[in-house]
Amino acid sequence: AGDEIVVTKTTDSALTGTNLRLILHNLGIRNVICCGIFTDQCVSSTVRSLADESFAVIVIEDCCAAATDELHRKELEIINMIYCHVMSSAEFCKIMALAK
Repeated sequence: AGDEIVVTKTTDSALTGTNLRLILHNLGIRNVICCGIFTDQCVSSTVRSLADESFAVIVIEDCCAAATDELHRKELEIINMIYCHVMSSAEFCKIMALAK
């Protein structure tokens, strides 16, 4: 709305084929919070692309989903601590409250 930045994603990764990487760098953003559908596809691809670009990435596990809970959990297990830090929304809110 109005002055919000809009990035139109056309591939699995939000960085591929978009100007998101440039926007984040130009705004001085180094930490990115990810959530979405599908954990094992778009979320994972975006997380890996962000990590490759040296962003610190957090994935909010209960704000993502996959076709099955098993796929969701397995992908979180794979990307956690290698490409990102996986946490719940409650954990994230607690951290943000402490940061104030």
